[in-house]
Amino acid sequence: MKIMKRSIAAALAALVLGACLVAAPQAQEAADAPKGAALLAEARKAIGGDDKLRAVKTLQSKGVYKRTAGNNTQEGDVEILIELPSKYRRNELSGVAGGPIQERVEVLNGADVWDINATGFGGGFGGFGGRRGGGDFGGRGGQGGQPGQPGQPGQGAQAGQPGQGRGNIDPERLKELQRRQRQTELARLSLMWLLTTDAPVVWVGTAESPEGNADVLEVRPAEGQATRLFLDQATHLPLMMTTTAGFGRGGGGRRGLGPDAAVPQVGTPTPNDGPRRGGTAGQPITIETHLSEYKAVNGIKLPHLITRGVNGQTNEEWEIKSFKVNPSLKANTFTK
Repeated sequence: MKIMKRSIAAALAALVLGACLVAAPQAQEAADAPKGAALLAEARKAIGGDDKLRAVKTLQSKGVYKRTAGNNTQEGDVEILIELPSKYRRNELSGVAGGPIQERVEVLNGADVWDINATGFGGGFGGFGGRRGGGDFGGRGGQGGQPGQPGQPGQGAQAGQPGQGRGNIDPERLKELQRRQRQTELARLSLMWLLTTDAPVVWVGTAESPEGNADVLEVRPAEGQATRLFLDQATHLPLMMTTTAGFGRGGGGRRGLGPDAAVPQVGTPTPNDGPRRGGTAGQPITIETHLSEYKAVNGIKLPHLITRGVNGQTNEEWEIKSFKVNPSLKANTFTK
């Protein structure tokens, strides 16, 4: 996959910069709300301006990802669909032509959540051209079930049905965890792409590095962990976001930017997550999301290369091939 080869130098440079940026603000906490609001306004102006950003109601991104966990590497297609203020859908598809195809879908529709988690053959590996919510992904089989026929869903872990590995988690508790996770992830994406948030924002310091300085803002939601946003002092563009997760059981964040990525951000281990790498029980983990390769789409500058790591170790790259601002989404995009 060319994404790792093409951007390895940039990713390493981002990690060096990230290490400096994370450490620097600790020595000069300021919690300056007026300055935080002013800097956020400057950043919104830099990526397109309030008028353009307020006009965004729906957003779609399509790209490819590469995710590592130990010696395992997974890559495939990823699509995000957002309808503000409370609808979010993530589609992931991985596999090779002629081989098994894995499909994972996670949805937040207001207060409702649902999933598809399936593996199958048939129908080919054709990306998102015929996806449910924009079509129907044919030839889908369930995990541990029979391969589906083209145009027909297979047997597997579908919406509302607990999949393997969930243990004895109460279904209602599971749904509540998923709802919180996806609301958090939607808030993160809104901040990352549109610099939009309802939470208080304060300036907490200046981060210095040989590559340049950054203003550090802290976004403090009523629930969950605060997020720090690093803005380039010269361009005001977002460089990085960090969140200190609750307490890892030894942290790498198995999914990184993948489904249920918000789990470590809200400090609650997901029921189907494996042991994490890079930390020990009871120790917090720091999730770093680096943003680069900004390109203008309908007058809004959006990052087209996103990397995420835990405690300084990158475990995912996400190359966005296209954004659509205010696309017309199908009526069934967020429904079962």
